[in-house]
Amino acid sequence: MDSRRLGVIVFVGGLCVCLAATQGAFSETNADKTTSQPIPDTIWQKMQGKSWHADLPCPARTDLLLLTVPYTGFDGQKKTGHLIVAKAHAANIAAAMDRIFASGTFRIERMELVDKYGGDDDASMADNNTSAFNCRFVGGTNTLSAHALGIAIDINPVQNPFVTKSNTYPPAGKAFDEAHERISSVTGIILPGGEVTTSFGDVGWTWGGTWDSKKDYQHFSQSGK
Repeated sequence: MDSRRLGVIVFVGGLCVCLAATQGAFSETNADKTTSQPIPDTIWQKMQGKSWHADLPCPARTDLLLLTVPYTGFDGQKKTGHLIVAKAHAANIAAAMDRIFASGTFRIERMELVDKYGGDDDASMADNNTSAFNCRFVGGTNTLSAHALGIAIDINPVQNPFVTKSNTYPPAGKAFDEAHERISSVTGIILPGGEVTTSFGDVGWTWGGTWDSKKDYQHFSQSGK
C-alpha cells in the first residue's frame, strides 16, 4: 500500500469526511455513501484557469471540498463520480446525492469535474455531464453564477436542458424541452415530485424547473438562482 494515500475518516453532521494524509493524496472509494476531502494538489492545479480564476472573486481553496459520489449509471451499474462544492453546504449536497443513489430509481450518465472540459460549461452540458463548482459568470452577464460559489449542481443536462423562450441548451436537449416530452420513461429525466427534486427540496435547495420566465431543468441551487 502506498503510504501517501493513508488518511483518517471522521463523521461530521452525518457526512463521512475522508481527511487525506497529504493534500496531494487522492483515492477512490467503494462505499455506498458520499465521502469528502480537501481538494488535492493535483486537482487544484488542474482547476487553475479552468474552473478557478485568480482574477475573479472565486471561493478560497479552503472553502471548497471534493466529494466522491456513488451513482447509478445509464447502464444500471454503480459508478463513482466527483463534485467540488462549498464546504459549508457539502453535508446537504451529500445527503441529497446519497438519497438519490439509495433509491435505485434515478440514473446519471456521467459525473466529471468541469475542468475536464476546460471549464467550458457548454462543452460539459453537451457531454451530458453532471457537475457543480465552476467559477464563471451567468451566461451573457457579469454576475457570478451560483456554481461559482459552489452552491449549485447541474444533473444530466441533455435530458434536463436550460430553456428560454428562444433557445435550448445544450442543443441535444431540444428533444426534452417541451412538456409532452418530459415523461418518466426517459432515462435520467428530472420530474416534479421525483426522487431528485424531493431529495434536494428536503435539504432546502431550489429546482430551476420551477422558474417562471425560463426553465433550468438540470439546475439545483441553495440560493434559488
